[in-house]
This record gives sequence, C-alpha cells and structure tokens, in this order.
Amino acid sequence: MKKLLLLFFALVLSGNAVFAEDLAHEDPLQIANKTGLKVVVQINHVDVIPRNGISKQIFGTMNLVDQYKALGMQAGKDYEIVMVFRADGAQFLLSDDAYDAKVKDPHPKGNPNKKLLMYMAKAGVKMYECSVAMKLKGYTPDDLLPFSRRVVSGIGAVVDFEKSGYLLVTP
Repeated sequence: MKKLLLLFFALVLSGNAVFAEDLAHEDPLQIANKTGLKVVVQINHVDVIPRNGISKQIFGTMNLVDQYKALGMQAGKDYEIVMVFRADGAQFLLSDDAYDAKVKDPHPKGNPNKKLLMYMAKAGVKMYECSVAMKLKGYTPDDLLPFSRRVVSGIGAVVDFEKSGYLLVTP
C-alpha cells in the first residue's frame, strides 16, 4: 500500500498521471447565461495599471461589458450592470480638475478613467458614488462626473442591490 501511494504521488508530481488532462489548450469556456443578469460591481480600491493610471477594477468591468456586447447581449434587456464607487475607489468618479486637485497620486492629464467610464455609461452602466467616502475625502457633488449619482452609503447601496437580486462582483 505504501509503495502504491508513493507511485501515485510520483506520477502526480511528475505530471505524467494517466488521468491528468492538459485543459489549457482547449477552447475557452463561454458565458452560458445570456439573459436576466443583474450585476453590482464594487469599486473600492486604487490599484491601477502603472503605465496609464487606469483602475484595474474599472478595466475589469469594461471587459465584462465588452464580452456581453460581443455576445449580442443588450443592456437593459439581457443584463444590467451598476457600479458602486466607495472607499478609496471613490476617486475614480471625479472630474479631471477635481482628480488633479484632490487625488494623492494624480495622473498628468486628469482622470485617466473618464473615457472608459463615459463609454460604459453610454453602454447603459449606471454609476453611484458613496457620500460617506466623499465626505471623508473632501469631495463635493460638483467634483463628480456628470453621469454619476450619489448614494448615502456605498456599502448600504451594495447590500441593497444584492437584496434586489444583483450579483456582487469585486474585480
């Protein structure tokens, strides 16, 4: 029995086990659910792509929007996506001037996320800014991009969306 276990582990560790398959070269799995999708995306930290200052969470959300569009899915009909900007992620809904003036590490040309956010807003994504984060960080309603809306609490909004049937994603 001990020899069988040793042989088993040797095969598994060497990658030559008979039952092991190389699935990496298979066609990628596709999105199966293409209707009735409701997603709330939480944007809550400042992790950015170093070369361009774009939020990794916003970029991930844009990829989801693009995947849905590529599958022929329609916003408002087949899916709804809302984004809640809270905590440190609240900075990404700032206008160019406010971004330059109020963000710890501003980008040289204003809010580098603005174009992606405008693209998603035109694609039907709704965006909400946490009033608690705004107060803590010194942001005012005039600092926000025009297609965003304030909520009393980002966490409260996330909970409310979840309770209303939205799936929570934090990229």
